Amino acid sequence: MALSRTLLRIGGAVTLAATLALSTGGAALAADPPTTADPGTAAAGWIAAQVDAGIAPGNLADSIFAFASVGAGGDAAASALAKLETGVDGYILDGSDLVPGYLAKTLLAVEVAGGDPTSFGGHDLETELRGLMVTTAGPDLGRFGAALPSDQALAIIALARTSAGAPSDAVAWLVGVQCADGDFNWDATCPGAGSEDPDTTGLALQALLAGGATSAAASSTQLLLSIQGSDGAFSSFGTPNTNSSGVAGQALRAAGKTSAADAAAAFIKTLQYGCDAAVPDRGAFPWATSYAGQLIFSTPQAVLAFGGPGLDQLTIDGASAAAPVLDCPAAPAPSATPKPTDEGGTGPVVTLPPTDLAAATPASGDGTWAPMALLVLAAIAGAGFATARLRARR
Repeated sequence: MALSRTLLRIGGAVTLAATLALSTGGAALAADPPTTADPGTAAAGWIAAQVDAGIAPGNLADSIFAFASVGAGGDAAASALAKLETGVDGYILDGSDLVPGYLAKTLLAVEVAGGDPTSFGGHDLETELRGLMVTTAGPDLGRFGAALPSDQALAIIALARTSAGAPSDAVAWLVGVQCADGDFNWDATCPGAGSEDPDTTGLALQALLAGGATSAAASSTQLLLSIQGSDGAFSSFGTPNTNSSGVAGQALRAAGKTSAADAAAAFIKTLQYGCDAAVPDRGAFPWATSYAGQLIFSTPQAVLAFGGPGLDQLTIDGASAAAPVLDCPAAPAPSATPKPTDEGGTGPVVTLPPTDLAAATPASGDGTWAPMALLVLAAIAGAGFATARLRARR
């Protein structure tokens, strides 16, 4: 009899829950996001889903930059900022040592998202970053610890947004590692023609503009224009790709080269995963046509070319709360593409070379399973209810 009563209670409760959910048209379920045909905001919708699922701190910062760049995903940006704060110690600290690039990127993300950099996860980010700068005379004067050019550029951009501005010595150090042709290489070397680094150069160009180094900025601008492909693309490792094109395109727009930036954005848009792709990938940008991995690395950086201001001016203020997803027919795509691996680095900076390490994962659902699950659960519970009634009569 005890079992019959238990089944009766379970059956009644579950059937009631199912009835309520179905009678309200699934009102108990999360509302579907709005849809869009715009490539940039559709990418924001894809990125928002990754933030919700859980990504590394470096990717969270990149996501904030992307939301602000396309003016969509304000709620997702707030979520990304909260998650970044929760994991900030594990990101900006190597043991007890502050990591210049990660610290600078975190400060910039907090500024863009409208947070408080003086009290972020127990850190005063601006004070700590300034404290890393070398102040003694020598070749490292102005350098933030052992910062590489991309790290230095991020620090200059982040500090340029503060009331005290970017230190002139920091800008001078970056100018000092610029190559004769205007290029910046990721490791501060100058390997020569054919080895240009549009990612590092694009980020350094934004720092030079923010720091007032106009002559050096003009040289880097011309370098980027000279290596841009006829289709608008920028290449790394010999491959035209969305990451390099996004970072370089944003820098050229900040330098006033709107046509070149628009051409980079036009190239990027041709690679977007559309309605014929697997549902979890729609709206994302692969690194290149021949490489489907690292979507969480390539997508947030690709959209930087789409019309937003430079990183020193970027803000989430005015962005829509929602992050729309690509407007597609209801039918799900037949297969999944490889899941992106997690970048988590300092970016938007150096493009990672293609690898075969992206792990495959089953496609996630398209949101239609929940009502069916409730019906099945209700049916099971109903069966239990009937069994309980029969046993009770005995």
